[in-house]
Amino acid sequence: MGIGVRAALWGVLAATCLTAAGDAHAVSFRVQAETVGDAYQLVTSSNLLLNRRRLHQYLGLQASDLLSDGEYALNAAVMFRFDADFGLTDEDTEGVTPSRRQRLSVQYAWVDGRDVAGFIDLRLGRQLHADALDYLMLDGLVIRFATPWFFAVELQAGLEVKDGMAGVNASSYELDGVRIIEAADGDDTPTVVIGAALVTRDLTYTRARVGYRRLFSDGEVDSEKVGGSFYQRVVEGLHLNALASWDLYNGRFDRVQAGLRWQVTDFFDVEGEYVRLLPSFDADSIFNIFSAFPLNDGNLRLRLHPSDKDRLYVGGMLRLFGNEGYTDGVLAGDVDTVVQAYGAMAGYFRRFDKDATLHLDLSWESGYGGDRVLGDVGASYALVAGEWVIDGRLTAVSFEDGLQTKLSGFSFGYQLGGRYLVDRRAAVSVLVEHNFSRLQSSNLRVYAVVDLDFWL
Repeated sequence: MGIGVRAALWGVLAATCLTAAGDAHAVSFRVQAETVGDAYQLVTSSNLLLNRRRLHQYLGLQASDLLSDGEYALNAAVMFRFDADFGLTDEDTEGVTPSRRQRLSVQYAWVDGRDVAGFIDLRLGRQLHADALDYLMLDGLVIRFATPWFFAVELQAGLEVKDGMAGVNASSYELDGVRIIEAADGDDTPTVVIGAALVTRDLTYTRARVGYRRLFSDGEVDSEKVGGSFYQRVVEGLHLNALASWDLYNGRFDRVQAGLRWQVTDFFDVEGEYVRLLPSFDADSIFNIFSAFPLNDGNLRLRLHPSDKDRLYVGGMLRLFGNEGYTDGVLAGDVDTVVQAYGAMAGYFRRFDKDATLHLDLSWESGYGGDRVLGDVGASYALVAGEWVIDGRLTAVSFEDGLQTKLSGFSFGYQLGGRYLVDRRAAVSVLVEHNFSRLQSSNLRVYAVVDLDFWL
């Protein structure tokens, strides 16, 4: 699918949405817009001054029930994004394609058909896809066939959207690799995506998905994975979930995760999670020549609910960094096969009627990687209920890196903000953030956000 075909497709989708707006009495039409102004000033310990001024604009258009039959069998949506950086110089952007001072992109643009022929759902166009295998920005088709049983078959086909490609493309979902962008207009080498999955349907307390996906370009495999996710409510109040992803190219699990949440009584519940991560890269990535070993992370939290307005939690964390390759001579020197880090956390939340809230969070980590103590306290207050809200927070961090002996310090910061809600269809927010530390003597940032969300 070339650039011209993609542009034509996005134009058709946008026109579909706008045409639907003219028939608003029969079609539900939604407009979402967000404007973000971002300005910050950074002063380093050597008094180097860095100023940045940025503007981000999102515009989403959605048309539902285009056939006007009340079944929502045909729908369309498009999301545009515009970024402008007023602080970059010509020297900053020279030879770096992603660092553009002005950039327009399409985040998604699709047409959605539901219950076609009574058993087919499909989505055509640019779409964001996330599952146990990875995140993906895709120009193509996802089609799902429902079966008479409790599962459906899903097929995917299309082209991966890559950040360096020419045109209205901006993606943060690519795996790290070694693609070098030499041409000023980017790298348009297509990466083909194919995939399939089995997905449960019409089950109240069970959700499961098992899938396969392959990405390849120039006849070579970029990524190939198989995996799945699972959720089950065992009994009322007890929930289990798990997921796993197997990297076929490297022949190993790159992610395994399992968790539980148990509402023991109205007074307290328990939440636990285990995660095993191993870096996963493109098949052509230079990082694949380095040895990588898994990180195993387990954490457990106890949440207390003494009243409808109060919430407390306490928890602990144990993290194991595996160096299994030492026995094969990969690591040099006297290195432990397994090193560990550990920590604890606690927090409190209080709601004062509908006008104010207060929260406090504390955490501590030690072991491999160094020591860190963090404290965070914040509050919000509604000057006018449902309209004017102000909030603020204080954050303090003390850290000492365990690998770099001179990397340590104390950081303190505050945030002040406010939000005005206009008839639940528009909101204006302003946030000021200021941080101080030995490494950055001053880091000042200001955000201004205007949100619009309404139906026509």
